[in-house]
Amino acid sequence: MRLRPVWAARLLLALLLLAVTAAPAWALTVQGRVLDAQGRPLAGAYVSDGVGVVRSGPDGAFSLTSDAGRVVALTAPPGHGDGPRWWWPTEEAARKGEFRLRAARAASPKRLPLAVLSDPHLYDAQAAPAWSGKLDPTVPMRAWQEAAAQVKSLNPAIVLALGDMAMNADRGQEPYARAQITLARRAADMLPAPWRACPGNHDVRYVDGGVDYSLWREFFGPVRSLSFVGPVAVLLLDNTGISTRPDGKPRPCGILPEQALAWLKSVLALLPSDTPLLVGSHYPLASPLVGVNPLRKGALVKAPGPAGLGLRNLDQNGATAMTLLAARPLVALLSGHLHAYNRSVLIGRDAVLRLWGAPALCGRWWQGDMDYGPVSFPPAYLRGELTHGGSGWSLDLSQVVIKLPPPSHH
Repeated sequence: MRLRPVWAARLLLALLLLAVTAAPAWALTVQGRVLDAQGRPLAGAYVSDGVGVVRSGPDGAFSLTSDAGRVVALTAPPGHGDGPRWWWPTEEAARKGEFRLRAARAASPKRLPLAVLSDPHLYDAQAAPAWSGKLDPTVPMRAWQEAAAQVKSLNPAIVLALGDMAMNADRGQEPYARAQITLARRAADMLPAPWRACPGNHDVRYVDGGVDYSLWREFFGPVRSLSFVGPVAVLLLDNTGISTRPDGKPRPCGILPEQALAWLKSVLALLPSDTPLLVGSHYPLASPLVGVNPLRKGALVKAPGPAGLGLRNLDQNGATAMTLLAARPLVALLSGHLHAYNRSVLIGRDAVLRLWGAPALCGRWWQGDMDYGPVSFPPAYLRGELTHGGSGWSLDLSQVVIKLPPPSHH
């Protein structure tokens, strides 16, 4: 049967509309080639938009299906260094085509220095919290500059920032939040490269019962990331979420979203099974300070309201994440949020789990030590090294206390 031209045109238009309707909104394909420092095709580089993750093939080529509004990150495989940039908005990455890496810097194969900073809660006179009162608004950045200079002298293989870079960008109007995040990014650029960061609950916006990462993505890029320090894979996870108080009002809490758990599973599927892992997050996946979640029968810690609400400072999906990580050589879990330096070793039948809780660089929000009843924790950061021995890779860190600068007279 032969269709008349007008009916053929209408049929073609209908098919085109059907195809457009069936396609994901703003779907983009990011594809190209990864090149090494000499411009040669490089296999084994990881490309991710925080949802999907792929590796470049023998010819350096890759293809990643993504959506507008995401951030695409390029992870150099062991033995290679980051490029001049390592993340792009998806729309920009889709136009790029060629992704070049740098040569890896010289480092000891068995001793890799690193630093961990968390909870600086940065602000200045242009974006100070209303409660700061008589506190000198120049103190946060002056203390940060001192810490950054000390970290730079370490010549670290990597610097990790575990969230709450901003004092309280989760509050107030968007211009207030933007001013704090802008300041936080300026502070991060004082750190020696490479540095990686994950968002804290004060770095994001809570809108319509959900978490809005748009400001973080604009200034800091990925909310979850993979990088390598020597052969050790560093995974930073986002676990800022929303729970509900007993009165029905929303309340920030620690929870890895399902998308982050799916991403973690995908990354682990691509990593060789013997890859040692160092995992960081803002809220702890496990901690000796806030108990376990969910609570066991007879637990000394009590949770009023819905199950787990009393433990909102612990990741509500931590057990699920730990199940994914259980079969891997896990060097340590790093976290912030609690403003209390702590370290624990859990010795199980088949594995040893090492937990590190970073102190807050701001102490008690730039007002002195953070108090936990009879125990107090000074403003500080962590520095140390990853070392390789007979039992594999291990992490050793020590606390470096920052003396808050005297008030400025300017």
